[in-house]
Parts: sequence; structure tokens; C-alpha cells
Amino acid sequence: MKNPGSQMHRRLAPVLLVWLLPLLAACGVAVEDVTPTTAPTDTPVVVATPTPNAALLEQGGVAIVQRAYERLLDAYIDPLEPSRILDGAWTLLTVKAGEQGVEVPLKPTFADDRVGDFLLFQQAYVEMAAASPDATQLRYASIRGMTEALQDCHTFFLTPVASNTLNDAREGIGIVGIGVELAGVPVMVIEVITSGPADRGGILPGDVVIEIDGEDATGFGPASAQERINGEEGTTVTIGIQRAGFADLTYVALTRERVNPPNVEARVIDGGIGYVRARNFVDGGISADLRRKLDEFEAQGVTSWILDIRGNPGGRLDTGAISLFVPPGSIVVKARDREGTVTEDLSNGNVIPTLRPMALLTNNRTGSVAEVFAAALQEYGVAYVVGANTNGCVGYTDVQELGDGSSLAVTSHVNLGPVSGTVLAGIGVAPDEIVPRTAEDIAAIRDPQLDAAIAHLQQAAVAP
Repeated sequence: MKNPGSQMHRRLAPVLLVWLLPLLAACGVAVEDVTPTTAPTDTPVVVATPTPNAALLEQGGVAIVQRAYERLLDAYIDPLEPSRILDGAWTLLTVKAGEQGVEVPLKPTFADDRVGDFLLFQQAYVEMAAASPDATQLRYASIRGMTEALQDCHTFFLTPVASNTLNDAREGIGIVGIGVELAGVPVMVIEVITSGPADRGGILPGDVVIEIDGEDATGFGPASAQERINGEEGTTVTIGIQRAGFADLTYVALTRERVNPPNVEARVIDGGIGYVRARNFVDGGISADLRRKLDEFEAQGVTSWILDIRGNPGGRLDTGAISLFVPPGSIVVKARDREGTVTEDLSNGNVIPTLRPMALLTNNRTGSVAEVFAAALQEYGVAYVVGANTNGCVGYTDVQELGDGSSLAVTSHVNLGPVSGTVLAGIGVAPDEIVPRTAEDIAAIRDPQLDAAIAHLQQAAVAP
């Protein structure tokens, strides 16, 4: 951490990329081969969190809104016009005010005067907050509107619940919820964590979440669904699911608990292929765990590797993990900052002595640091990439609390290909072999992407 106390300053990605998961169309459409371009606009529920500085909440918390405004202007990767982010704030603020029955004043005319524009916004905001039954919602809407105006996956607003989830995921201590991974709109369960509440309650991959605690969830994106499903340990949540082949909904009441699956998992599969899955690039790095798994494969007679980073949202920058596979002194990470300065991180030289033929599995939920990892292994010719294009959400996120338990994530750097130097943001890493995975595949527990990786390695093993 760069700053003391409760602030966070990390080179990391948004948690789980639930903020960026793609829309899921009707059954039969591939759910892991579409690169999203914008974050969903669904609004998470608000969980009351005590603030250490009650003065910040005066006048509807306008001081917190101003903190977010100033931070975007000072820290975002590209210089911003004040009117752009205040127009975004005004859009969502007035929508939320209208929902609350609050009269909306005339929109101020912003002239890209940093101080003057915010004073105009503040005057109107305070007027609406004074009439609001819940000014917290107005505050959150304003800040979220600022970030959504930028259409940048590494710049986003986090409610207190989402902030805690981000911290927990990055620290590798799991998440308080029911143990499911979700994608699409309406959200589909794409993974159920073994022995978690959802697993014990009978929820299956392919189940579509229709209701959460009696609320219609069909319009929720993964962010909203996870916010409502996650919560305090020991509390309950009732999920209404639609399962293929059943006309009626199935309701399952589950008690929330901390679910912490292994971050790096390994097993030997068909024909002596070593399979490793990395869920997140957590604080402290994954290079030691990854190397240990690969060393164990050697003792088991493994002749090739599959590394699975599908659904891996990134996390803490981990040059050590890339260094396992590239020559000493090689550029493993290249990034550009707000001033245009390009920095390079070099391999630490801790390369694995015997590199086996490798396939790397990716999908459109592979994001940020995981994409940096994939780009390096592909550009150095270390791995054959199979699956779907990665998310294209590639950069560094600086996350800091705003004073009320919520946080603001701001893009501070963008990544470039370590060899090619091409910008990865908005583009991602294209697989060498494109293989979709459909909703039907998930429901039937089929994995054509993994099958394709196995076939590639087996074919390579017999090639002259």
C-alpha cells in the first residue's frame, strides 16, 4: 500500500470484472466470445456503513462528490474537461432524484471552469439532497455518473459492499456470499464453488437467477446481482432460479459465508497434461504457487501444460509470474502514464529450467493483469492461446476510499504489449485459436475450449 490507513493504492484490476461481464443473449449464443465495450449501468444496493468523518455527509455528502470530481481531474490517465464528468454526474443524479420524487432544477451550463462548474453543480445538488429521502443514493448516482461518462473499465465507483469485496478478493481471503460466479443479463451461474452454500443448496452451472430476495433480477447485470447476493456472514438470501427443462422457478434459501476457493489449482488430465487454473492475481503474487505446481508436474511425468486464466480479472501486478516463462532480462510489462512516460519492468531471471509445450486458456472475462500475462506469453511465443478474446480492460487502477466507506477507482496507466508495444486497452489479446463456449455448454458442463487446448497439445506431441 502506498498510503496509510484505509486508503488503497494498487496496480490492480476491478474485482471479478463483474462490472464488465458481457451480456448473455438467448440460449445458443456464445457467452464467452464477446468483448464488452462499456460497463453495465445497473445500480447496486446500498449497505449502510459508518463513516469516520460525519462532517463529510453534510449537505447530502457533497464534499464526497467533490473529492471524486477533483480526483478524476487530477489523476485520470488522460486530461478531462470538467463539463464531461459533471454532465455524467448530472445525468444519473437527476434520474435518481426523479425516482425519489424530488423536483429537479434546471441543468446548469458548464463552461469547463474547474471551480465555477462545480459550484454550479453543488448548488443544484444540495437543493435536491435537502428534499431527498435518501441523499446517499443521490451521492452514489452522481459519482457513478462521473465514471460512466468516461466509458473506461478501470475507472469506476464502488459502494461500501463492493469496496469490501474488492479488498477481500485482492487479499485472497475469499468473498462473503454463496459461492457462485455469474455472467450475463439475466445472470447465469457459470461456476459453483465446491462445498460453498450454493453447492450445498443444489444450485448448478447453467441456472439463471430470476429473483433475489423476492426482487425481480431479470434486468440485473452481474454487479447488481452480486451486490445483492453478497452481504454479511450468517445472514440469509433467497435465490429464485430458472433451470433448463423446468417450467417453474426453484427457490433456494442460503446462508452467506466466506467462500475462499484455492486461488491456484492443479491436476493431471488426459495423456499426462498438467492443468493449472489461476483465479486471481492476488496480493503477494502467484508465482510461488504456480512454480510449485509446475515442479510437481515434473515429478509426475507431465509432458505439457495448460494454464487456465479464464474468468481471471487480474489483480496485483505480478512480474514474477511472467518471469517464470521468459528469458532473463526480458521486458515483461510495459505501461504508459498520464504524462506519456513509458515504463518497463524486466524479468527477474527466475525462469523455470524446463519449459514444456503450453496452451493458455482465455475468455472475455480474462482481464487486466491476466491480459498482461497472456500478452507476454503469446508475444514471446511461450504459449498457444485458446478460447476467446480477452476483455481489453488493460491498465492500472488506483483505488482510494472517499470517506464514507465507498471508493473510487481511477485509471492511472495503460498497458502495452511487452514486445509489440501495441496498446492493449480496448483490444485485449486475440487467441491463436478461437473457440466459443455457449450457454448450453455451461449447463451441460461441457468445455470445448479445454478440449481444444488438449487436442492442440496432443497433436503437437506427435507432429514431426
